[in-house]
Amino acid sequence: MMQYSEGRMYQGQGPGMVLVVEDDEDIAHLLCYSLRKKMVPVAVAHDGLTAFALVEQLRPALVLLDVMLPRLDGHQVCRMIRAHSDRDLAETPVVMLSALGAPEDIEKGMGLGANAYFAKPYSVKDVVVATMEWLGDERGSR
Repeated sequence: MMQYSEGRMYQGQGPGMVLVVEDDEDIAHLLCYSLRKKMVPVAVAHDGLTAFALVEQLRPALVLLDVMLPRLDGHQVCRMIRAHSDRDLAETPVVMLSALGAPEDIEKGMGLGANAYFAKPYSVKDVVVATMEWLGDERGSR
């Protein structure tokens, strides 16, 4: 079984790199493994502070962002991405993944600038399909 260490990038050939931000290591592993099967390069962070640093450093094509994280929560990370002075970075697509699935939680995430929101328990397959569609769109098939 491949281990997905925080901050480490796993290369693949295909569309842009995806940053998986998830404090539950099993869920992070499942998301990374599923994306790698589609030849998507991935990096992983297990807390919000590391996630934002990796967004600036790696400039991912898309961020899969858990909401309930240590150090900085996903709402704070999304807000920081959207407020970034680098316009390209500020427009990085963000897909929130959360156990908080009430309508007001989804509305808050979308209001902060998330491009999509999946409430747990979500289907990893659905997240991967949506990610692949988004990455395809980012390459100009929109």
